[in-house]
Parts: sequence; C-alpha cells; structure tokens
Amino acid sequence: PLDVLVVTPYPVTPGSVIRARPVGILHMTDDGGGDAKVIAVPHDKLSQLYVDVKEYTDLPPLLLEQIKHFFENYKDLEKGKWVKIEGWGNADAARAEITKSVAAYKG
Repeated sequence: PLDVLVVTPYPVTPGSVIRARPVGILHMTDDGGGDAKVIAVPHDKLSQLYVDVKEYTDLPPLLLEQIKHFFENYKDLEKGKWVKIEGWGNADAARAEITKSVAAYKG
C-alpha cells in the first residue's frame, strides 16, 4: 500500500477516498524499509484553496515542517520502531511512486 496525506482544511476520515492531486513526496525509511508518503491536495472541483499549489514547495514552509515533524516522531512510543526522513521529492516523483505502487498491486 501507498500512504497519501491529503492537505485539507476540512476533516477527512482516515481511509477515505477523495479526488486529489499529488504535489510532492516525503521520502523516508522505517524499521520495515522504504515508507514514502505522498503529499496531495484536493482536486480543484473539491476545493479552490489549492488551485495554485502545483508542487510541495508551494505549500507554507511551516506546514511542511509540521508534516516532517509528525512523521519523524509518530512511532516514538512503539518499542523497536524508528523513522529516518530522507528528504522531499517533487510532484513528478510522487506520480512515479504512485505508478510504481499501482504496478506492484496489479502484480
């Protein structure tokens, strides 16, 4: 499976399926191996707030730091678990990861 974080001002139930556009990817490794997180924004038909966001760099720097901080620390209370942040990738890298994940799912 591929994890996608959709940046939105509205509450969304985890596991929901919504139309979204990838704008970047947070490359990271954890105790289980590679664990990239695609960063996306809602499709323009769902919210006009992100029409001008094409790349993760178009998001506020504070938001990017908050996302990075969350993923650096979200396993801290789980014994034997760890996370290493390797850096950000652009929208093309996010789309490539999505394509790779779909191909792996199809077998």
